[in-house]
Amino acid sequence: MRAFKRSQSLGMLVATVAAAGLVPLTAGAADAAPPAKPADYAGSCPTAGTITQGWHSGHDGVDIANNRGTPIYSAGPGTVIVSGTASGYGQWIRIRHDDGTVTEYGHMYERLVSVNQRVSSGQLIARMGSEGQSTGPHLHFEAHSSTSSTRGMDPVPYLAARGVSLPCTPGSGTPGTNFTTWGTSVRVRADARLNAAVVRTLTGPTPVFVECQKHGDVVNAEGYSNDAWSYIPGLGGYVSNIYIDHPAAWLPGVREC
Repeated sequence: MRAFKRSQSLGMLVATVAAAGLVPLTAGAADAAPPAKPADYAGSCPTAGTITQGWHSGHDGVDIANNRGTPIYSAGPGTVIVSGTASGYGQWIRIRHDDGTVTEYGHMYERLVSVNQRVSSGQLIARMGSEGQSTGPHLHFEAHSSTSSTRGMDPVPYLAARGVSLPCTPGSGTPGTNFTTWGTSVRVRADARLNAAVVRTLTGPTPVFVECQKHGDVVNAEGYSNDAWSYIPGLGGYVSNIYIDHPAAWLPGVREC
């Protein structure tokens, strides 16, 4: 359990830590690291349907077939960088996400977002069609490591790392955020152990979805002591509950892993 509840506001607490030159401590040792790239986002199902073609050497994405007009949703939060017509696709949309990756959507008959528009995870962006080089209504979905990549990566593990398994039902992916982390350079670990591999580093307060929590190694930081850890599927690992901005040591309403 935590030694005491916070009496300072989050802003004051972070400012105090920064001013003192401190970082969150774990078991007497710093559990911080240099800033890394933004963490993976919590994903949403892009559309409902049947996978008719997967990712392979001659196909940069997955094809998900359904009826014309089936809603298509953004796989995650980000900014629309392309929305228009394209050879082969007929119409397409590209979204740059906050982690630097890009998702691509093709063959729709109707686009509902424009370039530079900010979209949220699960937001309706288009309706399925059979435009361009297509034999029937479907979504061609691609995932790219960056805006400069020329070859799409396999979307199945890409989405799985963000809490979505294909095929999927919209609304059944990782739910919206329910907590926020605090502090900077906070490590996300592969397990609830201080010696577990670091899978992500949070560069600042981050909205997260906590799926479950469990007991692990005791962490001591800023006057708190706690052995509870939260599993965050969108980040692919665990964060000590000390770094979850909530006064309770064991988060209410969250099941045990």
